[in-house]
Amino acid sequence: MSYQGLSDVKHAVVTGGSGAIGARLVRRLLDEGLERVWVVDDLSSGYAWLLPDDPRVVLIRADVCGIETLGIDAREPVVFHLAAFFANQNSVDHPPADLHCNGLGTLKTLMWSADIGARCVIYASAGCSIAGHGLDVPIREDMPVSLHLDTPYQITKALGEFYCNYFSPRVPTVRCRFFNSYGPGEVPGRYRNVIPNFVWWAMHGQPLPITGTGDETRDFIFVDDLVDGLVRCAGTPEARGEAINLGTGIQTTVRHLAEVVLALTGSQSAIEYRPRRAWDHSRSRQADIGKARAVLGLEPSVATSAGLERTVAWFRDHLDQIRPVASANF
Repeated sequence: MSYQGLSDVKHAVVTGGSGAIGARLVRRLLDEGLERVWVVDDLSSGYAWLLPDDPRVVLIRADVCGIETLGIDAREPVVFHLAAFFANQNSVDHPPADLHCNGLGTLKTLMWSADIGARCVIYASAGCSIAGHGLDVPIREDMPVSLHLDTPYQITKALGEFYCNYFSPRVPTVRCRFFNSYGPGEVPGRYRNVIPNFVWWAMHGQPLPITGTGDETRDFIFVDDLVDGLVRCAGTPEARGEAINLGTGIQTTVRHLAEVVLALTGSQSAIEYRPRRAWDHSRSRQADIGKARAVLGLEPSVATSAGLERTVAWFRDHLDQIRPVASANF
């Protein structure tokens, strides 16, 4: 048995719902016919303008650590817990803030979800948070948990998985291990992912910095494919209690990303190579998505080239909204 749909779900709560992934998820939930979607987001790295203008969406600007005080009157909701202090370098620079959001925020969300009788909690974990570094094989969900993690972000994402397992007798949970998501909605900035930053720099004739040799690989999944995985986790009873990788199973080099972005933007920007960051010990990362295929019926459909083309198009269409944010974020 695989995805059964969300036809019997009326309410959802999306923490971190004003981010790139969250806002796309909100749109997908509306398309699924939900009557009300509450978004809990302090807008520290999300943007209200990413959300659809729809009366079924209720945005509550608040710290997720106070979720039990917000008066959300959802009835048996699916809770998508995406709120996070993102990501590795940010957590290295600000470990207490990382622990507050990723640790306490996850604990408080699980406590509240159990207390109100939520159908399930879909937790946004990370593909880098469990198996550690130095792996030359696709990362499987059943690999042992490593105690040799590289950043506070990885540690607190793993902590969230422990909390999910602890609360599973009270509220069903699914631990979704995200690999490198990208696509429309992700605004560039100092602590953002490589792809939106590459696009921004290329569009402005600035060098594209690569930390390392450029041969490093990651598993890049387009945001709509990732959202499809999240929704399928909510609508698949067999997923409950499981950890599931959300990636593509395909490795792409960082140099190739830079070259494609330069071609799509028509930029003459140079590629610059810089020393590897002290904490970054993972030269390659690839998801084994056999479980996602078997349990969810998930098959990522957007190739990297097509996804990058759609991302560049989104940047061009939203430059007026992106420009002031990017100017403040670098």
